[in-house]
Amino acid sequence: MAAKSDGATETLAEIEGLAERGAAWVGENLILVGVLLVALLAGAAGVGVYISSLTQEAEAGSDALDKVRSEYLKAMGARPGDIEVPELANPTAAAEIRTEFREKFGQVAEEYPGTVAGVLARLEQGNLSEAGGEIESSIEIWRETLAGLSDNPKLEAIVYQRIAQAHEDVGQWIEAGEAHEAASAIKDHPLRYWAMADAARCYVAAGEDDRARTLAERLELEAPTLQLPGQLSSILRELRATE
Repeated sequence: MAAKSDGATETLAEIEGLAERGAAWVGENLILVGVLLVALLAGAAGVGVYISSLTQEAEAGSDALDKVRSEYLKAMGARPGDIEVPELANPTAAAEIRTEFREKFGQVAEEYPGTVAGVLARLEQGNLSEAGGEIESSIEIWRETLAGLSDNPKLEAIVYQRIAQAHEDVGQWIEAGEAHEAASAIKDHPLRYWAMADAARCYVAAGEDDRARTLAERLELEAPTLQLPGQLSSILRELRATE
């Protein structure tokens, strides 16, 4: 059984170390995660805290994730130092590589459950399933991951928003809205009101104006100074105007 951090400092320190090492995943898959990590790390004391507070298991998990990620980049033809996954000219070869590394990321997650590295490995595993067109499989992987995150709400919120993004990618707007809304219900989530706004946007796309309007009203009440992108702000303003 994996050792679990028993305090916010340990969790933040783990995320701080993985923020650098997982930069490729963040940039490739979910922009909001990058913002979230910045928010989480605002309270961390820095590299010294990271080194002193990381458990051996968390550090080993981070190294294992690094190793598999590096091997995947190399297999896909990336040059040393690249953090983005290139597209292979041969689709069949790319599919075979994704299948191989989907299993490898899954092995990391199984070996280091309860760590940030284990969660990011599951996210990577789902990413590769989604890239292969197996959207339902990827969402199932991430929903199973949620079951082990009840004591780590910040990571739980990240997984919910990744699920929401996957639903959005295939136009499943109600499901996307519900996943965003689940993230917004996590009080420790630094971007909970952004998630609430995204849930409203998805409900509008699904034709669920009443559900969207309820969230817009909550935003106005609970986060009146929230600065949203122009398009999203316009959507919420129109909802409030049509009450």
